[in-house]
Amino acid sequence: MKMPSFPHKVTKQGVSVTIGRVEKDGQNFFRVLFREQGKRKQAWRSTFEAAKRAADDAIEATLTGDASALKLNASDRHAYLRAMEFIAPLNIALDHAAREYAEIRIMLAGKATPAEVCRDWLKRNAVALPCITVADAVEQLKSQSLADGKSKSRRLQLTTTLGAFAIAFNCEVSSITPSLISGYLSEMQSKERTRRNHRDIIGFFNRWLVMRGFLVKGTDWLEGVQNYTARKLGEITNYTADEMRRLIAAADARILPMIVIGGFAGLRHAEIARLDWSDIYLDEGFIEVKAQNAKTDTRRIVPIKDNLKQFLLPQAKESGKVITVANTFKLLAEAIEVSKIKPKQNALRHTYISARVAESGDVARVADEAGNSPQVIRSNYLKRIRPAAAAEWFSIKPQAKGAS
Repeated sequence: MKMPSFPHKVTKQGVSVTIGRVEKDGQNFFRVLFREQGKRKQAWRSTFEAAKRAADDAIEATLTGDASALKLNASDRHAYLRAMEFIAPLNIALDHAAREYAEIRIMLAGKATPAEVCRDWLKRNAVALPCITVADAVEQLKSQSLADGKSKSRRLQLTTTLGAFAIAFNCEVSSITPSLISGYLSEMQSKERTRRNHRDIIGFFNRWLVMRGFLVKGTDWLEGVQNYTARKLGEITNYTADEMRRLIAAADARILPMIVIGGFAGLRHAEIARLDWSDIYLDEGFIEVKAQNAKTDTRRIVPIKDNLKQFLLPQAKESGKVITVANTFKLLAEAIEVSKIKPKQNALRHTYISARVAESGDVARVADEAGNSPQVIRSNYLKRIRPAAAAEWFSIKPQAKGAS
């Protein structure tokens, strides 16, 4: 018999006995270590073959319930033998199996049985998922966004955010966990609003991966991840009606539609820049903000107030870009400087929303028109302008030529 390495372990049906070798005066002796009645025992043999037989005898005595090895009553002996029969195909010790089972039951805390959890896991993972890296998945999403006609700004947002994400996670998408996402966001050297934007896009990417079959249904990378605030505190500013009149009077005719549509319809600067005259229905009284032109990628309808209609009628066309100049920010800054009013970030849109809420009292309706959530309208715009000031805002009309 070929001599094995020592210590040598003999295992049968989950019961193990160890054989060691000791050299004394140039002769080998073999020690058999086993347990008898819960106590550690040892037996010495002069040959490995004899030690192996002793180990087999000790194991057999344990498995058959020999009183010299293990004292059990009839019921306990029967339960022990059945347990050994159950785990025999697994080649695992009975105490290890019992410990593992206990840990599982503790984790489940009575919410389900181990078998139920296993069946659910097997059901959700029955189909082998395709392996794909984060970088490759990002490229596929970018291609689909282009094919779906997503706006240029939305595609740029996805490219910038997910490009950085792919660099940070040079791995397969299936290996990403919520804890990794949480660490990634917390380490960003950015303002909370930026982290919120990144979190939202990562969530969108996660849902897209599930939809495409790259992640198991129900996978949520954002589970337990901090939900950063999206509110911009202290940034809601308004113009007065007098300031708006002065701004209109000082504006270059090429950007006048941008000013009045922003102030009297509440469209965002980028949305107005993408607006076509065919999207403005003066006779029917509404502006259509197409999904590909909207910041939220959602189509919406915005009413045209009477005063806005009077501003747009002289310049209206059947089609073509409403704003044809590229340097709109420069021209707007010049108009603000000439009118001698204080520059205010997004004040045209903010004033429209504030006035519209004051005028209508319908938060949900204004949220739909503005492309915001009702929560944002309530927290940022409610009661910023009184109804009388709102009425004055929407009464601003073009001045007749020669009027002072």
